[in-house]
Amino acid sequence: MALDGLAEAIARWEERSLDELQQASDRMRADVRSWAEDPANADRPISDAPVYLDRMAVEVLIERRFFTE
Repeated sequence: MALDGLAEAIARWEERSLDELQQASDRMRADVRSWAEDPANADRPISDAPVYLDRMAVEVLIERRFFTE
């Protein structure tokens, strides 16, 4: 399934180093966890989290670099 905005999110993060991507991933994972634990978001899909697309983009880039570098 294609996600609107994912290609743009990947482009925003593409030039970052692997270390920067891993640090961003850790921060975003914590952000998503905090967002999901907020009772105001209890019935909302995780895709509504503000950093959802950026987190997906960062994970795609980490995986790509892990297997190609």
